[in-house]
Amino acid sequence: PKLELSAHVQPITRSILRVELGLVPDFEYDTKVHGYVQLFHIIVEDVDGENILHHEMFLLKNTGAEDEHTVVFTVNILDPLPPSYFIRVISDRWLHSEAVLPISFNKMILPAKFYPPTELLDLQPLPISVLGEGALIKLYGFAEFNPIQTQTFHHLFKTDKNCLICAPSGSGKSACAEFAIMRMLVNDPQGKCVYVAPKEETSANTYVDWSKRFGSILRPGQVVQLTGEVAPDLKLIA
Repeated sequence: PKLELSAHVQPITRSILRVELGLVPDFEYDTKVHGYVQLFHIIVEDVDGENILHHEMFLLKNTGAEDEHTVVFTVNILDPLPPSYFIRVISDRWLHSEAVLPISFNKMILPAKFYPPTELLDLQPLPISVLGEGALIKLYGFAEFNPIQTQTFHHLFKTDKNCLICAPSGSGKSACAEFAIMRMLVNDPQGKCVYVAPKEETSANTYVDWSKRFGSILRPGQVVQLTGEVAPDLKLIA
């Protein structure tokens, strides 16, 4: 049994490669000789043939002996980028029944590199007095900010730059968002801020908290919860 191979490869990220492998039977299938099912091993090897990067089985049934088959899988991209990989399709039962397809990376363009995450620095915790305004200081019931809040404070409270903060639950990210809100309140009292939450329960809890805390320094009705209905929401944020 022999299979003709073709492949379309696409890098999903700099470390994951999507492979769409086409397999076309190139032999006369005889159930008296081959049975009703032929089993093949699909193996992806590195350029030196020393490491197996992917393995899966492929079943060729007699009913599909004249059809083209497609197998889609992903495989890791090694760093540094090797010149090629090799895809081997080997029969489970027949000797010397093997097909090899080289996958060249010479002209493959990988996605751009992302900057590594910022390390959490060993900084002296900032006291809440850095907020400056007495009304803002009263919003918090503790004396100093935690390490994540300390490290992001200047970026969020002193600049208008974009910022993405990723940290575990309960690490104080909400306070980081409040830094940006307070900067808006100080520099643009007429500005508007929208908080988006993935769950309605989270949104409701945040609304209750901010209504109580920010409501003490804002006019009535300045902290509202949007419903998702266009007309009512437009009235609330007008």
